[in-house]
This record gives sequence, C-alpha cells and structure tokens, in this order.
Amino acid sequence: MERLKRIAALAAVALLLGIYVSTFVFAISKSPMAPSLFKASLGCTILVPVLLYAFLLAVRMARPSKSAVIDTLIFDVGSVLLYFPWREYAENMDISQDAKDFIVENVLYHPLFAECDLGIKSFEELLHDFCAIGPRYENEIRRLIETMYTCVEPYPYTDSWLAGLKRTGYRLYILSNWSEHAYEKLKENGVMDFEKYMDGGKWSFREHLRKPDRAFFEKLLADYRIDRSRAVFLDDNPENVAAATKLGIRSILFRDYEDAKSRLKELGV
Repeated sequence: MERLKRIAALAAVALLLGIYVSTFVFAISKSPMAPSLFKASLGCTILVPVLLYAFLLAVRMARPSKSAVIDTLIFDVGSVLLYFPWREYAENMDISQDAKDFIVENVLYHPLFAECDLGIKSFEELLHDFCAIGPRYENEIRRLIETMYTCVEPYPYTDSWLAGLKRTGYRLYILSNWSEHAYEKLKENGVMDFEKYMDGGKWSFREHLRKPDRAFFEKLLADYRIDRSRAVFLDDNPENVAAATKLGIRSILFRDYEDAKSRLKELGV
C-alpha cells in the first residue's frame, strides 16, 4: 500500500513538472500555444491532486490497511477453519443402537485421541488400542476411527476469510492438534487447500507436542520469528486460549465467524 502511494505521488509530481516545464519553454519561445498551456497547467495543478486522492481512496477501499498493532494471526483448525461434527457422524453411523451408545459414551472423548494428535504411535497401534476399549464392538469402533475424517469440511467462510487477510498483508499461521491419518486423508481430498494462504504452521502429529503445552506455542513463535505482542491466536478451546494468553499472545475464544470478525475489528484487523 505504501509503495503504491509513493509511485502514484511520484507520477503526479512528474506529470505536473512536465506540464510546468513545457509551459515555461513555450512561453520563453513566444509560442502561440503558451497561453493555452498556462491555462492547462493551472487546471492540472488543481485536477491532478484531486485525481490522485480519489485513486488512493479507491485503492484503500479495495485493499484495507493493516492494523497498527497486529501483523500476525494464528489459527486453530478444527471448529475454526474446518467443520468437524464427529459426534453427529458417530450418531448417524449405520450400526446398532447399542454400538452407537457404547461409542458415544466410551470412545468419542477417550484420552486416546490425544495420543492420535501426538503422532508417536502408528495408526494400526492406535486402532488396536481403540478396539480394546470395547472388544464386543471392535468392527464398529474400527470403522469409526478409519472413516471419521470423512465428515470434515471447510466452513463457507474459510477460503474468503483467509484470502482477504492475506491480501491485506497479514502473516497467517496454523497451530493445531491433529492426527496424521486425518491430515493425510483430508490433504488427498483437497480439504486442506486453505494451507495455501498460510505462511507456516505447526501440526501436533509432526512436532509430537499438543496444545495447551507451552512448548508447542513457543516452537511456533521461535521457528517463524513471530512477535507475540503483535499476534492474535484464535481457538475454540478455552484451555488453549488461556495458555496462549499466559504467554503474552492476544487470544480470542472462537465462538463463530461473525464474533471473531468483530473481536478482530476491535484490534484494527
């Protein structure tokens, strides 16, 4: 934006100088065109600045300026950029009601999902551990874990939101607890296309760390040289938001898109 302003201003100055010099040359040579050029130079003295102002105003409206206090946004992924209705998916599986009840009560919120995020065990090892929760429903549990990623999709706002922020000049990063199996499958299906807007990021399965671990946040900040005082972190988990806040990162508890936009607007974003 600033570079465009300088270029436009220099072009306007060059145009005016050209007209003034031409008028002077024609005047000292006593050319009959001198009076007309003099009038044109007076008109341009008024018109060119007005046109320059109108041009810069139009550019500013098309590309809003960045916040004076924020230059970086850090995003969680699940329930922020991607819709992940895992409970609804489990409840709609074509399996017996007994199996559904068991899965909802004993599997969906099991600590094993945290191990999935850490990426230390292989997918087959994790499958074995999940099935061991209820051997009677081994087939149903295996099917859930193998196919759960299929219910994930971008929100309608994801692409346009990130594209707009990127176009305005913000640095965008990911900090997400995510399993390798789900990531690779979603990558194949194009669901992770929003990564094209990102300047970088940290996925828990790659770093073997997960939120709210302080080390996970610190690694992102250090590796990408992010100034925490000029960054905003968005996450739907209050515990993760609290952890980021303790590290001196402005944080927004994500409730929905409109609320997040409103909160960011308060920061000039």
